[in-house]
Amino acid sequence: MIASLPMYDLPELRESTDTLWSAISLELSNLGIDAPALLTRPEGPLLPHWRSASLLFSQTCGFPYASLLRPELTLLGAFDYETMGADDPGFYRSVLVARSPLLSFDGIRVAINNHDSLSGCVSLGMAMLEAGVTIAPPFVMTGGHVASLEAVQRGAADLASIDGLTFALVSDVRPAAVAGLSVVGYGPRTPCTPFVTSRQSLAGPLRSAIRSAITKLPHDVLRALHIRGFVELTDDDYFPTVAMGERASAIVPVGDE
Repeated sequence: MIASLPMYDLPELRESTDTLWSAISLELSNLGIDAPALLTRPEGPLLPHWRSASLLFSQTCGFPYASLLRPELTLLGAFDYETMGADDPGFYRSVLVARSPLLSFDGIRVAINNHDSLSGCVSLGMAMLEAGVTIAPPFVMTGGHVASLEAVQRGAADLASIDGLTFALVSDVRPAAVAGLSVVGYGPRTPCTPFVTSRQSLAGPLRSAIRSAITKLPHDVLRALHIRGFVELTDDDYFPTVAMGERASAIVPVGDE
């Protein structure tokens, strides 16, 4: 079996991320479940990794989970993170980032990390719809949130929608990477990145292991990863992201390759 935590695995935070998984793995072992001692760090596209029959535990983006992976995986829940911009545990808002306040959306260049990203693409489209703004292609495709921040910072793009936790973590460990950037708006309320498993029969023990593990983690690890708690969200919390993607596709290229 394999386990991964690919969504916020910045190199500077890997010691904390490994400590988090070690704590969960230990709790699973205490429950008699043979869990991998080390995380797998997949290279390349994540969909094949998430679809592996050997996947014991991982964290996905909410939109591909709801739109593609839900029939294949069992939802466990999500962390409640600090600095996520939503009032209720387990939910967040993406942040719209620019080099300076935008006086006009006419002719702006927009960076998108991936077509199936909830925070980087779907939330961006929804924010533009709610503001009554139309943005025109071509879009600057970056491949990741950190790359989108870099694109805006160096002037290759004027605006990007960034996962709120990613922005907070990068601000913590790479302050130079956000220097000169400002949060100019927010995306809609959405559920945090979900934890999933391909082993439906182990969903209960996995949830118990997560809850127990984070009560035993050192405070500095929880602080470094901005973890505040664990929330047992359901598929009903993620279903709305599919409709959001359909609406956002009027503004941005959601789901296109």
